[in-house]
Amino acid sequence: MRVAVTGATGAIGRSLLDHLAAASDWPLTGLTRSLPPCDLPCDPCGDRIRWIQGDLGSPSDCEALVREQDVIIHLAHTNVPLSSDRDMSSDTLLNLVPTLNLLKAVQAAGHRPHLVYASSGGAVYGRSADRVAFTEDHPCLPVNSYGIQKLAAEHYIRLCAERGYLTATVLRISNAYGWLLSPARNQGFIGIALYQALKGRPVRILGDMENVRDYIHIEDLCAAVRACLEPQRPYDLFNIGTGVGVSVKGVLDVIQGCLGRPLERVAEAHPAAAFLPDWCVLDVSKARRELGWSPAIDLREGVRKMLAARSTCGEPARMG
Repeated sequence: MRVAVTGATGAIGRSLLDHLAAASDWPLTGLTRSLPPCDLPCDPCGDRIRWIQGDLGSPSDCEALVREQDVIIHLAHTNVPLSSDRDMSSDTLLNLVPTLNLLKAVQAAGHRPHLVYASSGGAVYGRSADRVAFTEDHPCLPVNSYGIQKLAAEHYIRLCAERGYLTATVLRISNAYGWLLSPARNQGFIGIALYQALKGRPVRILGDMENVRDYIHIEDLCAAVRACLEPQRPYDLFNIGTGVGVSVKGVLDVIQGCLGRPLERVAEAHPAAAFLPDWCVLDVSKARRELGWSPAIDLREGVRKMLAARSTCGEPARMG
């Protein structure tokens, strides 16, 4: 099975390529705007990956990527929820148009590959009045441009599946973690908080300390992606999370317990923070039932894994 990954040098992309390289002998292709250096530490993929330098904004680059691929895992996305509303026209050009270029290239290729799309369980559903875990059939009312772009992409992909251009599995993924992340980012709270804590810096808090999210470790996420590479239906949709909600304060308490020392916590104002949902937890029973997949790593174990991995790979994760 020939597998291509967009956004391949992002944190999820590289972790997923490492996972697939270790678990299979499939030919792997990674698309990235800038090629990774050849001397990256902690790189078990080595020369197993064929790298393509390109941009989904280019139709010809899309055509080169999809040619002869059996599976395309579409991870590439620019912007994060806190920044997506600054320029909604630009957000569309940077994210939705490249996805449409990719779908057009798939249609033109004519060999009906399987597309796995990384949507967002944290952004497409919107707010919850009753705090009951979201199921896949829950109404979607995104509260920012990030969620709107993800939801629109889902519908375009569904349309292409219905017309027979491809088969597709959409994964509405909760908040993924598993890497140290640069504080310059405004997405990936656990990775940023742990990085700041390890550097002896105050952990900055954007938004309400009581906001609740569903956090999934990258190993569980990679296993979920692998479980849906061979489609059961022309189009399918799954929540991928843990079904367990943890507040910002709860996350910091877990990190503090794993480190064995108190954390300095500093609240910072951000104009978009007030518009983020205060609660988001995903019901993953459909994925358990139909994919045979279940999350196996709880938050405390996940943070400990990050600390253990730091002894070998201590720098923040690469971003695509």
